[in-house]
Amino acid sequence: MRKLITWTTTFCMLISCAEKENSALASFEVFCEMIANDAKPLALSSPMSPDEMNEVFPDFQKIADKYGVQVYKENDFPVTMLFPESVTNSKSVAVIYKGNRLIQYEQLKADVKSGSNAGQEEREELARRFGRLLGYSSHGINQLLSKNTDYRSLASFGVNKQITHFYYEDLDKAVNFYEEVIGFKKTDETTFQISSDAYLELHPFNEDHSKGQEKSTAIAFLTDDLPEWYDYIQKAEVPIKYTYKPREGGPHDGFVAIDPGGYLLEFEQFKQHSENELFMAELASSPKVETSGGLLFYGSITWTYHNDLLAMQKFYEEDLGFVMVADQGWTKIYKTSDSGFIGLVDERRGMENYADTKAVEIEWGISDVTSLDDYASKAWQQFNYENNSFSGPEKYKYRVNSTR
Repeated sequence: MRKLITWTTTFCMLISCAEKENSALASFEVFCEMIANDAKPLALSSPMSPDEMNEVFPDFQKIADKYGVQVYKENDFPVTMLFPESVTNSKSVAVIYKGNRLIQYEQLKADVKSGSNAGQEEREELARRFGRLLGYSSHGINQLLSKNTDYRSLASFGVNKQITHFYYEDLDKAVNFYEEVIGFKKTDETTFQISSDAYLELHPFNEDHSKGQEKSTAIAFLTDDLPEWYDYIQKAEVPIKYTYKPREGGPHDGFVAIDPGGYLLEFEQFKQHSENELFMAELASSPKVETSGGLLFYGSITWTYHNDLLAMQKFYEEDLGFVMVADQGWTKIYKTSDSGFIGLVDERRGMENYADTKAVEIEWGISDVTSLDDYASKAWQQFNYENNSFSGPEKYKYRVNSTR
């Protein structure tokens, strides 16, 4: 009986080892295929003991050869904020790559080692560099940093509302326009609901936003009723800046009107197109909100205009934590709430120009604004965070509030 138990135990151990090895080979093959098809720049096998790696590496090499990629045995894995040190400590990892990606990896590894005493910001950038090399999106890198460090983005605290603030010399005239002409539902005396969680709030001129200030913004109302809206806006004698000229096969159609304060209003419909594929999926579930005239909107994009589009992308992705849903080259659209979006525009191509002071502020409703305030008070000093307000690159002003 004792011999039987020993044999059974040994057999089960062999089966377990075989299953583990087969699993490692199967996942390795998937990564090889991804590298071969440029779905990832570089990939890593699961960490394992050096003895386990030596045993399985010949099989790794055969699979790599099959897909025309290279594999490198790494026994000194670089430690960054992207992964816990304990995962790879004293372990071996197989690095899967093509072309010069191994050189890129080795350059990163050298910089990680030379930056062992670097500050938090430099260490975070090294982690993001590693994440990009592995093909992770900014959102994916944010999730790993949030899991393994104290890093948080604005989106980490639950954004569920977007409010765009506009400023007017004649506030009553602007309020009447949006209520009586456009037909938005009022949620208070000067705030209007555009879509399920996107709002427009109107204000009189003040010390920060006075007469003659550059707009440096526009707003898009997303709808499938473009022909009907165009007829309606014309009959209402609202000034038109750009007429409605639908284009077969284009990424979007629309027209641009002008409100009583000079803000540009873009009535827009996005269509299936290579640059809109994710955006169209996001819009598919947006509830339609009916105006008093019976026409519909299901989303809103607040356009902001920039000198340095790359710096603004970095801010929106790494600090605010929003996901880009459409890339039009000179315009990047980010989802901030279910139906609220921000469009970053290169001012050299857009309808408006960049300005240091601008007649717009952007606000987001936050599920956990108390925790955000605790975090931002310490971590967002470069954005002049104070009392639930802050400023980003190029002097746009932002606010947060509680929506519990």
